[in-house]
Amino acid sequence: MDLETLKEKLQKLRAELHRLETVGAEEIRVKRILADMGDDYRENEGAKLVMDQHNLWFVRKLELKREILSLKKKIIAGKT
Repeated sequence: MDLETLKEKLQKLRAELHRLETVGAEEIRVKRILADMGDDYRENEGAKLVMDQHNLWFVRKLELKREILSLKKKIIAGKT
């Protein structure tokens, strides 16, 4: 890939990460409130589903950060 394509892809990934960290986090927060998550959520099926979604959200966030770092390294290597 050329340098401009890498920069465009990096910009898209950063926008997706920003959306995930803002809108996605707020959605999870609201769902946690609506599921009435107390100290012991193991008996609450709705709370279990929210925690599963939270875990998937966290994994996706880490994957995006890894992709962004990888692209940054490729861009830096391409400039030299």
